[in-house]
Amino acid sequence: MISVIIPTFNCAHMIIDTLNSVLASIYPDYEILIIDDGSTDNTREVTKPYLKDHRIQYIYQENKGLAGARNTGILNAQGHYLVFLDADDLITPEKLGIQSQFLVKNPNIDIVYSNSQWFIEDDFNDTRPVNFPVYTGNVLDPLIFGNFIHVNSAMVRKKTVMEAGLFDESLEELEDWDLWLRMALNGSKFGFTPGVLSKVRIRKGSMTSNQQKMNNTMVRVLENTILNVQDKYHSGHPVMIKLKHSLAIYKLKAGQKKEYLNFLIKSSRQQGEKFLPVLIKQSIKYFLYPFFRENKTTREIEKIWKQ
Repeated sequence: MISVIIPTFNCAHMIIDTLNSVLASIYPDYEILIIDDGSTDNTREVTKPYLKDHRIQYIYQENKGLAGARNTGILNAQGHYLVFLDADDLITPEKLGIQSQFLVKNPNIDIVYSNSQWFIEDDFNDTRPVNFPVYTGNVLDPLIFGNFIHVNSAMVRKKTVMEAGLFDESLEELEDWDLWLRMALNGSKFGFTPGVLSKVRIRKGSMTSNQQKMNNTMVRVLENTILNVQDKYHSGHPVMIKLKHSLAIYKLKAGQKKEYLNFLIKSSRQQGEKFLPVLIKQSIKYFLYPFFRENKTTREIEKIWKQ
């Protein structure tokens, strides 16, 4: 069985679309867990008619944040596989069947993801492609440098999430990237199913649109990751080099320029000669950064809101 976990906070006007997208699934063996994370709107009332379906469970809790709501869903889930679907997003009717069959046929894969698509506010037809790269198998190296998996595009084995330690409830965003990193560091293998199987709503004030805040959180996630693996990897290990390199990139993107060059020099001393190329590259970027353009994904989000 698949457990579709839907955390919601004051999304009564959107969660119906989300629920209907799951109920349109071709694959029948699933449950839906609505985790109401302290909503003050009429979420309970609009979802009540859906609770007649024995597959749907409603759980109310005091506000704990997105990660805390997802963790509540995980701990109450009966399924072998988990899907994390935010209350303003959608999945396609084919998603559950395609990805569950992939995991059945590939027992060495712990998580499978797909392409996703943005849609703007309440217009399902006003869409934008998501230009994320695709990596499979051991994806730790590329994953260190950024999250290329939309959380609602994934399906993951419950036992793997439990072994990785659930979502970090201290994070207000990028808690999915943090979890994927911990899974990858634990040796989890990642798979991919082609095609758009999920759709992500872009709306004013959504986390996805606040790139500066994201960059600061990326710094925090990387710093935590380095602390958690420093006993496992020595300072000159390739994983530690990549983590420090990525940390330098996002410190710069987040505007944390104070003592930046000192950070690079200190890291170079700790990591050894293998860090020298990073030191040179990031030092050049430090002086040229005002002339750099953001990546295509970020530019597309900013373009939407400028319009």
